[in-house]
Amino acid sequence: DFSISANGNQAFFTIQSPFQEISQIAYFKKENNEWSKPELMPFSDSFMDLEPFLSVDGKRLFFVSDRPINDSIKVKKDFDIWYVERNNQDEEWSKPKNIGKPVNSDLDEFYPSVSEKNNLYFTMASPNGLGKDDIYFCTWDNGKYTSPVLLSDNINSAGYEFNAFISA
Repeated sequence: DFSISANGNQAFFTIQSPFQEISQIAYFKKENNEWSKPELMPFSDSFMDLEPFLSVDGKRLFFVSDRPINDSIKVKKDFDIWYVERNNQDEEWSKPKNIGKPVNSDLDEFYPSVSEKNNLYFTMASPNGLGKDDIYFCTWDNGKYTSPVLLSDNINSAGYEFNAFISA
């Protein structure tokens, strides 16, 4: 799980313990043609955070987490797609925001990948799918995502499809 900025100066990745009981998102950046030491993202703490994907403009970092919807709840939930935002590469990231419905459901959503037009591709294990994990697609329309559409059997099969990476 690795995502690099369009200018090649920032990279985001998942760090997991050997038995995957800990999963956090880290980053490093290039300054004066040298990479910094990796640091944890400020929001990545006691919950499972993984599979970062940086938008083409570098202003939104999508990721997957089992964190609760709000800070007053301490119980982990299923895996959802979340994001943090910033206005430019030098700004701090916002607090994590759940992407919400219709993208997220009571099922696990994994590995977000976003095109230049903001269309979203991700993996979900659904009883309505073609296999174990399938790739779904949501169009970005008037500032929000449409309901997920299962990609056809040209892409999905009875087996596992996951970690779709969409070219910008």
